[in-house]
Order: sequence, then C-alpha cells, then structure tokens
Amino acid sequence: MPHPDGLPDLFLDRSLGRIKVPELLRDAGLRLVTLAEHYGIPADEDIDDEDWLRLASSQDWVVFMKDTRIRYNRRERDVVVVNGGRPY
Repeated sequence: MPHPDGLPDLFLDRSLGRIKVPELLRDAGLRLVTLAEHYGIPADEDIDDEDWLRLASSQDWVVFMKDTRIRYNRRERDVVVVNGGRPY
C-alpha cells in the first residue's frame, strides 16, 4: 500500500522507538523518518525537543510522539506555531 496522497510525511520522536513502530508504519505504506535516522545515533539522544520540533514544523511533517506535556510547554508550543506547525 503506498503512502496516501495528501498525507504529509511523518516524523517519529524517540519516545516511539527506533525499530518496531517505524517498521509497522512503513509496512502500512507510510513514509516517515525517525529522530534517530535524521540526526544519527547517538546524536539523537542529545537533540533538544525545540530543535527537532522546529525542523518537523518547517518541513510540514506530521509528528508522532508520546509526550502529552508539550501542550503545557510554552517554548515548545511556540516553536511549532512560529515554524508553521499546528499543535493538537
């Protein structure tokens, strides 16, 4: 199954893991990049959330993460909005 038309590429935070979740999503035909793939290992462990949120927002990637506290972190939320993302 191919990546659905009109669906932006996905970006997966380290909280979802490097292997199992990305593999399942790719098997479903979705295009994605993980934090580890983009920044490399072990550099992915040292990237500030604000930095990768800025990148993902500016690229129009849909971000998957477990961190529900982002909505309460004004700096991280502002990074998303200023760079064209939409927090949900």
